[in-house]
Amino acid sequence: METYLVAEKDGQEVMTVTEEASPGDVIEYRLIYTNQSEQPLSGLEITGPIPSNTAYLANSADTDVEAVFTVSIDDGSSFEAEPVTRSITGPDGQTQNVIVPPSDYTQLRWVPQSGIQPGQVLEYRYRVKVQ
Repeated sequence: METYLVAEKDGQEVMTVTEEASPGDVIEYRLIYTNQSEQPLSGLEITGPIPSNTAYLANSADTDVEAVFTVSIDDGSSFEAEPVTRSITGPDGQTQNVIVPPSDYTQLRWVPQSGIQPGQVLEYRYRVKVQ
């Protein structure tokens, strides 16, 4: 896993290797997988953590690979597609569905739809904001 501090300079986005971060900083995580074998690899699940002192930035997850993207709000016990919804009971006793904000996500997961070929490199990216 690689991490980069995302900043803006002269109207351009600039990324530097993360050495330390402060509240309000945006960090980009890059999960890089290389198939170093001579056989295709399949059945992979790529999971990225969202540290407890950060919040996932909505719509920042990205990859160049066709993959099913899901998220967890319970530290990886379960994963589901966005938008994540939950039923809550209001003070009037009525139940309603609400969308869980991306800042409540605890992990992200990609499941590539095809195997990784020998020598192939796959990259998965997402951003968080330091609290």
